[in-house]
Amino acid sequence: MVRRHKVEEVVGVIEFEGRTQEDPVLQEWIADHRARNGGKIRLSQGGKGTRVMFSKAADMQFWQSRSDQLEKGRRSA
Repeated sequence: MVRRHKVEEVVGVIEFEGRTQEDPVLQEWIADHRARNGGKIRLSQGGKGTRVMFSKAADMQFWQSRSDQLEKGRRSA
């Protein structure tokens, strides 16, 4: 018997530099994402921070805009 596992297509990856998977901001975003979408993201530890892989382009764009807003807030503070 041959076992096959479903491989989801990855449309993009964002690496959040300097953040771990336990980062409170990242945890909040993950919980929000799972509440809205059912958890269709993957997390891994990258070279500079946490990598988030997306199966939907719209999800990736939403996370990227959130990240950009957070960075803007850091720079102006």
